[in-house]
Amino acid sequence: MNEAILSLEKGAMERWRNGDPWAFVEISAQDITYVDPSLTQPILGLDEYQAYMKQLEGKIRYQGSEFIDPRVAVAGDAALLSYNYRSSALSSEGAILGQTLWNATEVYFRRDGQWKIVHTHWSFVLQQLPKRLEIPIPVPLSPKEYHGTLGEIMALESAAMERWRQGDPWGFIEISAPEVTYFDTGTPQRINGRVALKAEYAQREGKIFFDAMDFIDPRVQVSGELAVLAYRFLDTWLNRDGSVSHRIPWNCTEVFRRMDDRWRIIHTHWSYIKGKRR
Repeated sequence: MNEAILSLEKGAMERWRNGDPWAFVEISAQDITYVDPSLTQPILGLDEYQAYMKQLEGKIRYQGSEFIDPRVAVAGDAALLSYNYRSSALSSEGAILGQTLWNATEVYFRRDGQWKIVHTHWSFVLQQLPKRLEIPIPVPLSPKEYHGTLGEIMALESAAMERWRQGDPWGFIEISAPEVTYFDTGTPQRINGRVALKAEYAQREGKIFFDAMDFIDPRVQVSGELAVLAYRFLDTWLNRDGSVSHRIPWNCTEVFRRMDDRWRIIHTHWSYIKGKRR
């Protein structure tokens, strides 16, 4: 199973690096959600994804393609693939002219006997914010309530985030599985396992504080015991008079798996919206 998922991904990437984005379209589901560093909001659905890929046809070409430590976690008819990726431009003599390092998260669901991508999240390894950013944000005019699986998972996520914004990262550790994997804006490669993530979070304990948090349009995709939560997020600092000092805009993907009748995070991917390479 792992080999089948990785074969699909590598086959699509071979076509991608030669200017042909359509293999990724062919292996994507109708309800795909897609995030990359060029976007201010996620792409929702195959029609939007096809229109986006059409703009890239014939424009992306490079020679070196390296999958770094790809891992596949299968849960019934769902599979999580994560890896770091190195794309390289090479001279005719094989010298490296330029390289880009990426964080990649792909979630596949098996539909009608075929594996299809339902969620993609790409970001640069080690990112910085742009100098200026404008993003479209829906403004809820009445209280928002989440129900079903989305409600269960958002209750966990928002409770952990409430602790996080007050300098306490351990709420996320408590809802993470032992085999959790993790990307964020400052990690030079994927973090593997809860022990390694605890060591990373220990360095952040008591150092991260902000005044307000906004989950923007959270969505969940579910197959059996695996659920993909994706949302944009704003953390906000206020001046003493209550006015906004500054905000940081994020993309977040959380992959949860139900274990012993409880949802646990098995993969996290944080990136800046329009995050740039350092």
